[in-house]
Amino acid sequence: MGARVLTLWAMLVSAPLAAQAAGSADWHAWAVRMDKAQQSLNYDATMVIDVGDNHWDLVELSQRVGPGGPEQQWVSLNGAGRRQLRTSQGISVLGPEGDQRIGRGAQLRLGEASGQLASSYRISMDGSDRVAGRQVVRMILQPLQPDRYGLHLWIDADTGLPLRSERIGNDGGMLERRMVTRLTVRGFAGSRTQAAPLRSSQPPGWSLPNGFRLVGTALAVPGLAGARQWVISDGVAWVSVYQMTLPTGLTLDKSGWRHGAMSQITVRSGDHWFYVLGDLPPETLMRVGQAAIAAEP
Repeated sequence: MGARVLTLWAMLVSAPLAAQAAGSADWHAWAVRMDKAQQSLNYDATMVIDVGDNHWDLVELSQRVGPGGPEQQWVSLNGAGRRQLRTSQGISVLGPEGDQRIGRGAQLRLGEASGQLASSYRISMDGSDRVAGRQVVRMILQPLQPDRYGLHLWIDADTGLPLRSERIGNDGGMLERRMVTRLTVRGFAGSRTQAAPLRSSQPPGWSLPNGFRLVGTALAVPGLAGARQWVISDGVAWVSVYQMTLPTGLTLDKSGWRHGAMSQITVRSGDHWFYVLGDLPPETLMRVGQAAIAAEP
């Protein structure tokens, strides 16, 4: 009798997991679920961000979805204690240096870009795991060319929210990882504003690396009169290109830098400076910067 009860219990427990494992093979479906969670899920979380070189951050993160779409608030619990407010209009950063406004921020859009991702990444599902006490499925995105980084994702099986991510360099080394250590789900919003879709083709004049598209064109930059921003993405990696004309005698640092998966380069065309920032190798950012110069009217 006891063995029969244990067998029945095992069947009841394993049946949902088996169904989940069968469904996890379709990465397209998980990509769509992840997009939905990022656009319409209300939640509170604690997240650890590690960008190497003994530099990490502990963040309290909350998202609420209103008529204008999702709004996120990030509060750093260590370091300088900065606070960020992220909306569809851009990012406000409040810290010891004062308040700053920057352009549209990056967000994974795997579902929107699923039709074109296979041309740039080899994508697979790699079983189940647990993060923050929650069941997750693991997605692997391996770039087909060395012009971008790899990405490993742990996606919450219940909500579709990514709970852990790792950016992998071309040498296989870890560049950056993020992991939610606590998640409180507040429920999905009943109605929401749809995010602007990723464009399916490159506009005339831009010669971008394979798979990348302009998703924000000549946007105004808060606090920088006359400056413009272009946002470029393949659904996984994001690049912001800022074009500005500096006052006479002022220049930008052209040395560039890399911090975790983020890199920055600066290129110049006449009186115009192009500041290129994104989670891509510096060589790819340079190609994007040259594309911006070539497309300059």
